[in-house]
Amino acid sequence: MEIEVNRPKQYHDKIRDYTLWADSKKIGKVKPNSLANYTIPDDAEFIWFSIDWCSSPKLSVKDIQSNKVTVSNTMSRNLLSGLFLPIYYVTFGKNKYLTITSDV
Repeated sequence: MEIEVNRPKQYHDKIRDYTLWADSKKIGKVKPNSLANYTIPDDAEFIWFSIDWCSSPKLSVKDIQSNKVTVSNTMSRNLLSGLFLPIYYVTFGKNKYLTITSDV
């Protein structure tokens, strides 16, 4: 399965790559402010992204619509969360640090 991954321009992590995983297999690196295509194995059940010890929740491959996903840093949604939530996201919320959405 071929998917298109969009990583929008964001202040947080702007010089660091995210790693794309399919189940437990490393698929590739996602550069900041980029749009790229990746091949996911046909038998994969979930995809997720990671950076250092933080990651995104797993997304079922069945939930990917039109083969397009967007990955972004959760803290960059608004200024207040970027200022007050970093400690939470690198400790207790480490598996919610990144967000994956399936584009329509």
